[in-house]
Amino acid sequence: MAELSLDLVTEHLGKPVKNCSNRYYWQCPYCMDTGKDNLIYDEQKKVLWCFANNKHSANILKDLFSKGNITKNTYKKPAVNPQPCKPQITKERQEEFFLYMLKCNDELLKDKKALQYLYDKRGIDSNTVGFCGIGIDKIKRRWVFPTFEYGCETIIRIVGFEYRPPDLSKNGMYREKDTPTCMAMVNAYTPDTKALAILEGYLDAYAFTQHLKGQEQLEYYHIATPSNGVSSIIKLIKEIDFNFNNYQKIYVYLDSDDVSKPKMQEIKELYPYIDIKIMTCGCKDFGEHYLRCLKATKLKY
Repeated sequence: MAELSLDLVTEHLGKPVKNCSNRYYWQCPYCMDTGKDNLIYDEQKKVLWCFANNKHSANILKDLFSKGNITKNTYKKPAVNPQPCKPQITKERQEEFFLYMLKCNDELLKDKKALQYLYDKRGIDSNTVGFCGIGIDKIKRRWVFPTFEYGCETIIRIVGFEYRPPDLSKNGMYREKDTPTCMAMVNAYTPDTKALAILEGYLDAYAFTQHLKGQEQLEYYHIATPSNGVSSIIKLIKEIDFNFNNYQKIYVYLDSDDVSKPKMQEIKELYPYIDIKIMTCGCKDFGEHYLRCLKATKLKY
């Protein structure tokens, strides 16, 4: 596939309205934003991004790339009344989320009993708790998992939370109001990233993060999970597939149950180059595999 370049983006969108170092800005033709800087191209990372709604940049890239080759002069402006963007979380709301995450994370890190329960139940230790921002809310009696919006940028945006009951089960699980159904990430993309690993849920993703840290391999992986579980994984993979050229390898770890198996087959048909990982030890998912097969001796605080 030909590489995305500034010349190709400019050919389709016209001259950028401004640039700063290796970043170039346009008015997004879908947003028609008044600031004329929603759409950005990072020449160093070769990434095109709309900060209001990244589906817009995905649509532009689909026009640029056709059957693995660059197709010139195919970009067409949308209709006068394009489909509106989904409501975006305000900076004030993000700050509120961020402060709540810090409060709940600090509360968990000070609670040795809760930390031991999390380690015994899912194999996740205090270092991973701190790194991933996992927390507890004692007043509302819930575990708190932050939702970070996926992207191949070093910027991390917190856009909501998943809440679990005291026993960490999916029964009684719910999300913060307005938390989007999206591909969420556990760690940020960096220039050292080599592979994308998508796991079915937060707890599996946290266990995978911890495993990679123990192997001193975390810096090479970008870890993501669908924010509402496996039900929408195909849709969410399609929404981010324009980013796949940023990785050398892409892995997907799904549960070996009747719900996930059809998803595996569909992913294989859509993306033959994605490596579907299945546990061969009898464990149903990576979280159980880590707990039963990979976890170190019992942690003592």
